[in-house]
Amino acid sequence: MGRILTRSSAEVAPRRRLALAALVALSIWIGGCATPPRTPFTASEQAVASPVGFDRIRYVQDEPALAELMGRALRPDARGEVNTLAISGGGANGAYGAGLIYAWTRTGQRPDFQIVTGVSAGALTAPFVFLGPSWNEQLRRMYHGDKVHHLLRGRGIFGLFASGFFSKSPLEDLVRGYVTDDVLAAVAAEQAKGRRLLVATTNLDTQQLIVWDMGAIAAHGGPEARRLFAEVLVASASVPGVFPPTMIEVQGAGRRFAEMHVDGQTESPFFAVTQRLLLTRRSTDPKLRPHLFIIVNGPRESEFAVTPQATIPILTRTLDAASKASIRLALSGALEFCLRNGCDLSVSDLPPTEKNDALDFSAAHIQSLFSAGQAAIEGGRAWTTAAPLPPGEVHEALGQ
Repeated sequence: MGRILTRSSAEVAPRRRLALAALVALSIWIGGCATPPRTPFTASEQAVASPVGFDRIRYVQDEPALAELMGRALRPDARGEVNTLAISGGGANGAYGAGLIYAWTRTGQRPDFQIVTGVSAGALTAPFVFLGPSWNEQLRRMYHGDKVHHLLRGRGIFGLFASGFFSKSPLEDLVRGYVTDDVLAAVAAEQAKGRRLLVATTNLDTQQLIVWDMGAIAAHGGPEARRLFAEVLVASASVPGVFPPTMIEVQGAGRRFAEMHVDGQTESPFFAVTQRLLLTRRSTDPKLRPHLFIIVNGPRESEFAVTPQATIPILTRTLDAASKASIRLALSGALEFCLRNGCDLSVSDLPPTEKNDALDFSAAHIQSLFSAGQAAIEGGRAWTTAAPLPPGEVHEALGQ
């Protein structure tokens, strides 16, 4: 019997090694098929690159030209008001911000915004907000349609070796379904009035937040504009590892190559103020009282929970803590800017009663989040307001 067992083990071991070798070979082969080699390019080539056929439609976050662009848009409306809105990322939690905007619009008290910005899930909502109340029903339909409930289409074992675990096709179908010629024409018309729609992505090649002037893209017109407009929205919402990155074709120094863009939230949870403006004092007319609204599609405060001693829960909890820290840091920067420049700051974030699960696109969860946004407006508890301090107290608040 001992000889039989020894013999069996001797036979089984090579089979296991052969199976393991076959699995490794299969993994390498699949990985090679799923991730084709990229055309190399240099930093100097990328620095002067722009999407083919377009010019001055995007900016690095700290670029002086972006601060100037935003500054020109901050002009009083017909009521003498200056209002801007920044919408954060949050995956499925974006339904909260959509519900808030929907109910706010229905009250008739939602202001016009000279600048609307969106990152990740916020990028998908931002165009409807920018276009005004007449597009409110389109916003509701996007979050109550079947497409949003089926965004996460698994790729099976192939997802382990590709550039994203889930297929990006459902997200592309959702975005392209509402990026119509009518939408582009409407965005271009608002752009011509001096308003700005800005969407942020993360360029993984340069590790920079890239802010896209969506109105400038729309004003270009034609199928190229529609394609790029949709590509930027998809890129901004493509969470690394969840969805594959978006490769955007550009041309620089006489060469064509593709940049890798992913979720703008990789660099910042929302985009409200440029880094250059954060360092300025009284950048607006002192007679004006700008109002900055920020919708955070997620909780910003720490939440207690006993973390299981397992890899996935530990990683999930760690990423959640880092995300909330990033949100608080960005909000601190926005508050400091308002203290320096005398603007009002109103923030809304996901109520603690709502489940915080950015990857749960089920109809029940989306509906609950959308309803929570509506209830926040209807109950008069949507906003936490941070009014500017009297001039004598600003330096004290900033520790100066």
